[in-house]
Amino acid sequence: MQNTTFARPPSAYAVRATWRRLIAASTMILLYTGLQAQEASSAPVETEPQSESEVQTLDVVTVVGKAEDIPRIAGSAALVTKEAIRNQDYSNPARVLQQVPGVYIREEDGFGNFPNISIRGADPGRSSKVTIMEDGIPMAPAPYSAPAAYYSPRIGRMSGVEVLKGSSQVRYGPHTTGGVVNYLSTPFTELGLEGNSAEDFYLKSSFGSFNTWKNHTYWGQTVQFDAGLLGYVLEFNHEHSDGFRTIQGSDGNTGYEVYEPMLKVFFEPDSSIRQRIEFRIGYTDFKGLETYVGLSERDFARDPYSRYAATQFDVMNSEQFRTSLTYIIEPTDALRFETSVYYNSFQRAWYKLQDVIVGVDTFDPSQAIGAGSGAAYDLINGNGAGSWRVRNNNREYNTVGIQTRMDWDFATGPLQHSLSLGARLHYDDEIRFQNDDLYTLDASGNIIGVTRGAPGSQDDRRSTTTALALYIEDSIQFGKLTVKPGLRYEHLWQDFDNFRSGAAGEGELTTWAPGIGAVYQATESISIFGSYYRGVSTPGPSGTISDGQKAEYADSFELGARYYTPKMQAELIGFYSKHKDLIVPDLVGASGATETTNAGDIEVYGLEAAIRYDPLAESATDWHLPMRAALTLTHAELTSDTPSTDEESIFSGGTAGNRVPYIPEYNITFGLGVEYKKLGVYLDATYTPETFGTASNTTSGLAPDGTPDGRFGTADAAFLVDLNVKYRVTDNVRLFAGVSNLLGEEYVASRLPYGPRAGAPRMWYGGVELKF
Repeated sequence: MQNTTFARPPSAYAVRATWRRLIAASTMILLYTGLQAQEASSAPVETEPQSESEVQTLDVVTVVGKAEDIPRIAGSAALVTKEAIRNQDYSNPARVLQQVPGVYIREEDGFGNFPNISIRGADPGRSSKVTIMEDGIPMAPAPYSAPAAYYSPRIGRMSGVEVLKGSSQVRYGPHTTGGVVNYLSTPFTELGLEGNSAEDFYLKSSFGSFNTWKNHTYWGQTVQFDAGLLGYVLEFNHEHSDGFRTIQGSDGNTGYEVYEPMLKVFFEPDSSIRQRIEFRIGYTDFKGLETYVGLSERDFARDPYSRYAATQFDVMNSEQFRTSLTYIIEPTDALRFETSVYYNSFQRAWYKLQDVIVGVDTFDPSQAIGAGSGAAYDLINGNGAGSWRVRNNNREYNTVGIQTRMDWDFATGPLQHSLSLGARLHYDDEIRFQNDDLYTLDASGNIIGVTRGAPGSQDDRRSTTTALALYIEDSIQFGKLTVKPGLRYEHLWQDFDNFRSGAAGEGELTTWAPGIGAVYQATESISIFGSYYRGVSTPGPSGTISDGQKAEYADSFELGARYYTPKMQAELIGFYSKHKDLIVPDLVGASGATETTNAGDIEVYGLEAAIRYDPLAESATDWHLPMRAALTLTHAELTSDTPSTDEESIFSGGTAGNRVPYIPEYNITFGLGVEYKKLGVYLDATYTPETFGTASNTTSGLAPDGTPDGRFGTADAAFLVDLNVKYRVTDNVRLFAGVSNLLGEEYVASRLPYGPRAGAPRMWYGGVELKF
């Protein structure tokens, strides 16, 4: 592994200013919470001791809640359940999230290690337009300073995923032009009977193609003491694969490995006021032998799972540490406070091919493979003289914050209110400390010398953001009608320092995001809803201060209907969004720009339809037939010419009327299960049509200036089918086996970062699931 020394820490001024704000906010929040609790507890409260079986614990508030809560939400929302994740042994979030209408994911490595999530046509680059959370805590490495997410929670250890697309996301931020995705970790409610002294052990282990090995296990216990209720979960997730690609002239594997330990503890004291303290700490150690470089058209047709010799040193090493402390108190049945203090750190060093040098000319890999011949192409194949320049993209991210919310139910005459107030003070930073290494090759392709760059010699800079976010939202119910107005405010203090160029600056940015939704419960099973929401995505410090970039805004509307019964759940939604001053992230691996830019305006409209149906759900039979289907129609186009002239940008050359890259016109997913007593067979499928790889909408493989470039062209249509069979040996033991990509589709999943890249091939697996 190359040098991974990280850059200098944030300036003393930034640290002092941030901690002053955090300490002040923490003090005010804790004092206010304590005063409220004291006021509520001052009146005499008569209670009777509860038996262990009667104890009910407090839950941390989630984004969507339970599936049965969805019909009452004044906006579009979806919940992917634990069963939907586990039925197919999924560890790729694309295969899970694409079950939700309106969600698209651009694949990158075939395993889903670097998901690019788009909701309703927003730019998918590195999920930078989506607020990514785990259990309501921000999880992007630096959501304000550098939102491009090279870390995403591992779907294989989750108990569910919540997705918000409508006005309900007023509470969340900072990036909401593309919606909200909240990953749900293993809850304490998995542990036997709440309040009883019980323990729960779970293990799922599978082995399959390419030495792919997955293990997810947790063990926990809830114990009732005289002092209160204590619970804990000790969890471990592990994934390993040798990879399905081969490197020319090398026997090294191209897979990845993940280790994830996690501990969660809660305590609820035995008191007249319901209170809960919850602490969690987790760690992710990831190593991916992954590259940015794709293949030429000819090489892809010959073997889509090969890699060029010049990528043999490419490796991504990262570590993510996350911890939070949450305090919940309910002074009365109608009043609740929840406060969380959190800290996340993420360090990553992606050592990867940056470009190739032939004589005095430098070629980025997409140009070399786009040509498909010539000296640069030969060099990237390891068949010619020249140099490989490999960059150590060494970066560190830190996030710390405190967030609180108050939920209060009350009435004013005939109106029932559920008022929610929230505040968050947040600090994050990105530190780049990068260097280049030069590998020199002779005419026979042999490496004859290596020149190591000094740490920080390629890039040495720091960006920081301190953000204050406030929101208010009131759910007002009158009979069958509920109206939910809300407003979100954010103020950002940003600064950056480029220690190589000497450039530096400070600045501030303020955003407002109003929203309103309404839902009408027409019958017990039918509800009609509509909403308006202004989504916001803010640029990083350098973009705001140096380049005068504007915040991206998206005015979004939706109108829909839901039908919910135990047998069937269906919804139909129409949506429209107008994005102004689209922000293109500053990473080739995201949306293809070397510097963050405003890339013009886009318009998105479409239709979402989904249905889940089990005709035998309420019948007294051993048979069940769970079925689901979802359809998304999306029209996403540029409404202005793209101002970017950056030759590296996939938005460069875009003109009004062109389609947004990597947003398909439609998407279809469906699933069918057949269950009989102890046996279950599940078939899931997704069809995605061809998409454009750039805003120029070319199919020629040529950049706007006529230069061959592997990023230009189209990504292929793909029909992906997954099959899984499960058999329950006993109440505690279940065996399973399956195959993903059953039809063996070979397709261009993406042309980013540097040329055509294939999705995963057909892969087999089998395993066992234990629960005690």
